[in-house]
Amino acid sequence: MAIPKARHTTPLPRSGESIPRRVPWGVGTQDLPGTSVDSLGLEEFLTRTSTRAFVVLHRGKLVHEWYADGIDPDTKLASWSVAKSLVALLAGQAVAEGRLRLDTLLVDVIPELRVRSPLDGDAAYNRVTVRDLLDMTSGIESPESYTLVDDPTVVLDNPSLLVTSLTGTYPLFATPDVQSFARTHRTMLFEPGTDGEYISLNSQLLGMVLEATYGEDLATLFRTRLWEQAGAQYAATWNLDRDGGTAKGFCCLNATGRDFARLGQLVLDAGTPRSPVTRAWKERLLRPRAIRLYGGEWPYSTNFWHIPADLPRGTARLDDASAIGIFGQYIYVNDRTDTVMAKLSDYGIEQDEALTFEAIRHIARSFPTAPQTVSLKLKAPQRGRRGQQTTLRVLALGEGRTRPRGLVRLSIDGQALRVRLVDGRAPDPLDAAPAGRAHVPRPLPAGLRFQARLDNGTPRRPAVALSSDRTRHHQPGRHTSRP
Repeated sequence: MAIPKARHTTPLPRSGESIPRRVPWGVGTQDLPGTSVDSLGLEEFLTRTSTRAFVVLHRGKLVHEWYADGIDPDTKLASWSVAKSLVALLAGQAVAEGRLRLDTLLVDVIPELRVRSPLDGDAAYNRVTVRDLLDMTSGIESPESYTLVDDPTVVLDNPSLLVTSLTGTYPLFATPDVQSFARTHRTMLFEPGTDGEYISLNSQLLGMVLEATYGEDLATLFRTRLWEQAGAQYAATWNLDRDGGTAKGFCCLNATGRDFARLGQLVLDAGTPRSPVTRAWKERLLRPRAIRLYGGEWPYSTNFWHIPADLPRGTARLDDASAIGIFGQYIYVNDRTDTVMAKLSDYGIEQDEALTFEAIRHIARSFPTAPQTVSLKLKAPQRGRRGQQTTLRVLALGEGRTRPRGLVRLSIDGQALRVRLVDGRAPDPLDAAPAGRAHVPRPLPAGLRFQARLDNGTPRRPAVALSSDRTRHHQPGRHTSRP
């Protein structure tokens, strides 16, 4: 299905910044077994991992782009499972609009998939939720195999290859009727929500749930709800199972490197007028579930991956995440440095993903920390006696209830006060985090006007500016504040 370019393109102005010339590279690649390399030059990293397009954005500006021979900025490239993450962003909109809940049952939205007898499948299938489809915890049995047996003699030595070839992901990709495929795969590996297993059918079912919820095909939903908002510069396509059929929600958006990067920017811009993604949804994808995939190695949440070395504690929030496709496709987002990278490759199946993730992260961390969106709360007693001091309480919380550092500057009727926030340490009575107190040497009159600003040391404008008379509140730009 053809997806035209957006009516209004989001510009990508050049930033003038640069990225590191070398990236870390630990254990040797599969094509060089047994080698150990500490780092690779950037060009070598891109060519060794068969990169076709590589685009780096910092704060929405184009820092770096690189293309292999024969590839241009307007060349459409396959995304494979990166599309799963985009389907999850659409699901986030349905949840935010109240059309779906995370605990909505799959079979309540698509009743024809309900298991009514043992001939249909396992009864536990009826308990699969939207949450399970998002987090790969459904337990539906559909092997994630990419093996195609084209030599029958191979099966004699390994009969299991025939099973995976006939039931794995390749048949889901090749079938001209994905809905029939879904009906024939209703047996279960485990009770929904109790374990994790990466199954492409989960994302296909999620796409079908969205189509049933909105009454529109998935590619159209994507075009109107993400593609247009991203301001895509070029046309794209999304593969269907057949002409006029069902979109493959588990893969197969084909677009340019720049436009994939623009889609990643929607995640970082969550909660602002520039993005249809809600702040709550971004927080969810940055907080991987306790269940980890691939033998307990990969943290995963909301169809986004986190690097295996990351060990989130409970509901800990991580700084970055990536959509990942099987042959080396990435839309990487780093919320701390406001960085997006799109890397589209033709590499081996699931090859060196953790090493590539680390290399990309190294580039993202070379940029300065972006200003956080911070909620600043100031509280003062309504009345005070003549001659008394007033204690003004200051509370600052960043995204995900993080504790920002910086200097809160207060101006009360022209008197300047300061409260320094230093990650929980309070060197003196006026310093604290996330809360601080500023002592005003007189009572505060009713209807007082005050101004407060949090400066966290970045060259951009302050993360918060708040002006209040207890009834009026100013919220500048993309940043949020509350009294």
